[in-house]
Amino acid sequence: MALQKYTADDAKWIQFGESDIFIGDVLHEGNSTSLGGGFAHFHPGTSMTWTPSYEEIIVVLSGAFTVESASGSVTAGPGEIVRVDSDAEVTFRAGTEKVVLAFATYPVWGGTDETKASASVLRPVSGPLPA
Repeated sequence: MALQKYTADDAKWIQFGESDIFIGDVLHEGNSTSLGGGFAHFHPGTSMTWTPSYEEIIVVLSGAFTVESASGSVTAGPGEIVRVDSDAEVTFRAGTEKVVLAFATYPVWGGTDETKASASVLRPVSGPLPA
């Protein structure tokens, strides 16, 4: 298939630990061999620290989203893109309002060693996402 459109309704949602962070994959190891992608919701004040072995771009759809690393930090708002290089520990942080974003990874993030090792904190969500 040359073209495909996705919405948040198409996503396979997971919750990051006990936090109010939800990640919804639309491109995952079940339907893509090279590119991962989806949506995420970070409720106000939530954060997660991660060391990705993949490259990622994040498109902020709403809210203020900060990415911090040893080399500094960047905050992006609606319509702005943040690039995250592989192999550097980063902290993703929501500001004072809910953040909604879209992301793409290369390769598919769900099949990486660090994601598999973190499976115990990535919990499938059943039913609708919390508001």
